Amino acid sequence: MSGSRTRALAALAALAGLLAGCAGIPTGGPVGTVGIGTDAGGGELVTLAEGPQPGDTPDRLLTGFLIAQRAPQQNYSVAREFLTSDFRATWSPTARVLISDTPIVVQGAPEQEVLGVTVSVTAYVDASGVYTELPQPEIQELPYTFEQNADGEWRISSAPEGILLTSARFASTFGAYPLYFFDPGWRGLVPDVRWFPNTASRADRIVKELLAGPSPWYGNGVLVSAFPSGTKLDPGVEVAGGTATVGLAGDVASQDAAARWRMHEQLRLSLSALSDVVSVEVNVGGFPVGVGSGQTAESSYLVAPEPLGLAGSGFGHLTATAVEPVPGISARVEALGAVGGTLSRDGGLAAVRTAEGVWAVRADAEPVLVDGRPGLVDPSVDRDGFVWSAVASDPDSILAIDAAGVAHVVGTPHVDGDIVSLDVSRDGARVLLATRGPGGSALTVVGVIRDADGVPIGFGAPLGLPLATASVLDAAWADASSVATLSAVGGETQVDLYRIGGRHDALGALVGGVQLVGGNAADGIRVRTEDGAVWRRNSSGGWQATGIVASFLATQQ
Repeated sequence: MSGSRTRALAALAALAGLLAGCAGIPTGGPVGTVGIGTDAGGGELVTLAEGPQPGDTPDRLLTGFLIAQRAPQQNYSVAREFLTSDFRATWSPTARVLISDTPIVVQGAPEQEVLGVTVSVTAYVDASGVYTELPQPEIQELPYTFEQNADGEWRISSAPEGILLTSARFASTFGAYPLYFFDPGWRGLVPDVRWFPNTASRADRIVKELLAGPSPWYGNGVLVSAFPSGTKLDPGVEVAGGTATVGLAGDVASQDAAARWRMHEQLRLSLSALSDVVSVEVNVGGFPVGVGSGQTAESSYLVAPEPLGLAGSGFGHLTATAVEPVPGISARVEALGAVGGTLSRDGGLAAVRTAEGVWAVRADAEPVLVDGRPGLVDPSVDRDGFVWSAVASDPDSILAIDAAGVAHVVGTPHVDGDIVSLDVSRDGARVLLATRGPGGSALTVVGVIRDADGVPIGFGAPLGLPLATASVLDAAWADASSVATLSAVGGETQVDLYRIGGRHDALGALVGGVQLVGGNAADGIRVRTEDGAVWRRNSSGGWQATGIVASFLATQQ
C-alpha cells in the first residue's frame, strides 16, 4: 500500500469515528465501497466538510467530494474546490440530485485517473426541483475523471451532473417549496411542489421556476400562469424587513389590473414558504409595479373537520353522538338508499351511488339518475358542478355529466386495469385514480383539460405515484398536494401518504379497513372498517376509534 494510500486511510478513519460510518474509501484493491450510511444524525457533515488536502489521491479526493456535496452553503463552494478550474465554472450541483441510502461501490484502483461509482438510487430531483420517487431502486454507474494541476495535485475534471445525497441529508439540506399556478378559470391556485437547497438563493430559485411554468404533468392548459411569456427574474429577489422585492424584466407593467393582481398572488403564495417573507413587491427596470386588483383566489381547500357519511341516524357530518345534516341534501340522500357519494364544496350538490346507478342530488331539485350503467365506482364532483362517473372494469369509461344531465366523454386517463376509486381534486384541476390489474395496483394523478366553457375534454400527462404495497383498496385526496391510500398487507390494512412531487410516508396499519376518505392533511384522514367503525390517527402514529359507526363515508370536496 502506497504512503498516500496509508495517509488516506488514517485520515478517513478519524473522520469515520465522528460520522459513524457516513463515509468511507475504496477497500480491497480495484473495487471498494464508499458507505453513505443512513446519515440519520444532525448537521455534522455540513460543519466538517472540508476541501482537498495536499497529496490527496483520486480515491480520497472522490470521498471528500461526496462529503462536501452535503454542504450547500455559498453555492456548494467547498465541493467546487475539488474540481479543476475549467470544470468548476460549468459544474451545476442542482442539475440533478440523486438520493441513495445504500453503500456505493467504487470501481478502479486508488490512484487511477478514472474512477466509477455504482449507486442504488431510490429518488431524484431534476434541474427544475421536481422530485421523483422511483418504484424500485435503480442501479446507476457514475464516472469521475481526474487530472493533475500545475502544482501536481489531483482534481476532478469531469463528473456526472448534480450531486449524491442520502435521504436524511437531502431532508436536512433541501426544502419543499410549493409554486402556485392558477386553474384555467383563474378561480383557484394549485400547489406544484419543488425542492430547492435551503440557502440564501432559494428565493431566486422559487421565482425563476415559477416564471418557467408548471411541471410537465400540469402542462397543456391543466394549470396556467398569469405572467406574460418571456418574463425573467432581473436582477433577483431581495428580502428585507419581511418584504420580498422581486425584480422582473418583461411585459409586466403593461398588464391590466386583474393580471397584475394574479401575478402578485402567485408570487405571494410561492414565497410565503420562506419564514422571513410577509409581503411582496414587484419592480420592473428598478421601478415599482402596482399590485392591481382582483378577487382573492382559493388556495387552501379546507373541508369540515368532521367526516361526512351515512350513520344510523342519517346522512351528514358525523360525530360520535350526533349527525349534522346537510341542508336540502341529507333527506334526499337517505331516501335514495345511497351506498357511496361525494358532496360539493358549496354543499349544494351531492353525487351518490345506489343500486340503480349514480344520482345528482341538488338542494333545490329532485334527485336525477345521471348514470345508469352497471358496475359503477363511487362518483366524484368538481367545482364546476360536473358529476364524474366511471365503470370500474373500464378505465376509458369516465364521464363528466353537466347540470343539464349531458354526459361528456373525457377520454383515456392512460391507466390500466380496473378502477378502484376516482376522485377529482378539490381545485377541480386533477383526478386521482387508483387501479388494480394483472400487473398489480397503481396510483395515478392526471390533469383535467377543459374547453373554453369549462367542459372537461381530456387528460394531461399521467403522473404515476409508486405504491408501497401491492393491493390498493381505496385512495383519496388528503389535501391539495398529497393523497392517501388504503391497501391490504397480509392480514392488515395499511395507510400511506403520498406527496405529489415529494416523498411518501407510511401512516400505520389497522385491521379490517375497507374505505378511506381525506380531510385536512394527514390528521384528517378517516378509515372505515368492516364493522362500520370509523378510525383516525392518534398522536403516537397509530389508529384509534372515533366512536362513529357509519355504513359509508362520503368525500368532501
